[in-house]
Amino acid sequence: MDTCREQLEALGIGSKVFSKLKIIGEKLLQLNEDERGELVKRLPPSYGTVHVLCRLKPQELLTAAKTGAISKSLSIRAATAYVKQVRFPKVAATEASGNVRWSLRNEHIFSIYRPEEKSLEPDQRLALEKALSEVCQEFGVEVRPATAPSANDLKREARAEREYYWRQLLERNLSSEWFFARPEEVRKQFNLKAVHELHNAPLRTFTGFMHRGDGGKATFWEKHGQNYVAKVHMEMEKTEDHAQRYNLKRRLEEILGDRTELAIWRNRMLRDYGYS
Repeated sequence: MDTCREQLEALGIGSKVFSKLKIIGEKLLQLNEDERGELVKRLPPSYGTVHVLCRLKPQELLTAAKTGAISKSLSIRAATAYVKQVRFPKVAATEASGNVRWSLRNEHIFSIYRPEEKSLEPDQRLALEKALSEVCQEFGVEVRPATAPSANDLKREARAEREYYWRQLLERNLSSEWFFARPEEVRKQFNLKAVHELHNAPLRTFTGFMHRGDGGKATFWEKHGQNYVAKVHMEMEKTEDHAQRYNLKRRLEEILGDRTELAIWRNRMLRDYGYS
């Protein structure tokens, strides 16, 4: 493996580039030969842009290619926006429109009714919705469909948005470059081939990898306290198991109760993104 990496570096392919190419290759191999050929024909020439697209599932990539969402001219910025739209549509819609978040605390102030004798064609309904949305945006309010989401739907959307926030923070702090700088024997021990596998690993695996691969328990909280808090938050928002969510919340309270600096940091992160 070391010899292979030396050869790649001799060709100007560093560890960061190699890890991205590896993720791309693994994703493409999940498609059959015909599907892979159809997708490759439409992929943009930039490996960085393709790497961003590989955050999608294989079938989502194939659908994007068939619908024209993926093309040779796709930029990395557009790819990032598209991935967010597919994976977290509510987050993308909120950011794009500037609307306030849907929440259980919003006040219902107006309703719109259609007389029975008055019909609206589909294009007329779309035009009406667009006009209403523009007016609402000016006043900082929003228009919702008649079938508003349930309380459970709203809670799930809120959790998905918070999970995305903490995942982005974790991905920013623990990059592929950092991951491949850890000892190879430790990566093999935990059966981790790419940094995204670490991000998604069970909490015990995540912590164990940090202990073995980056300074041991003595420096864990100093080096990775923030990453641990972000990981616990992410897992807490991701799970649908109420008991697990409760246990993770208790664990988080213990950590923040013992480490004031982490509590201050966590509160600042929540405040900066508007969650507190």
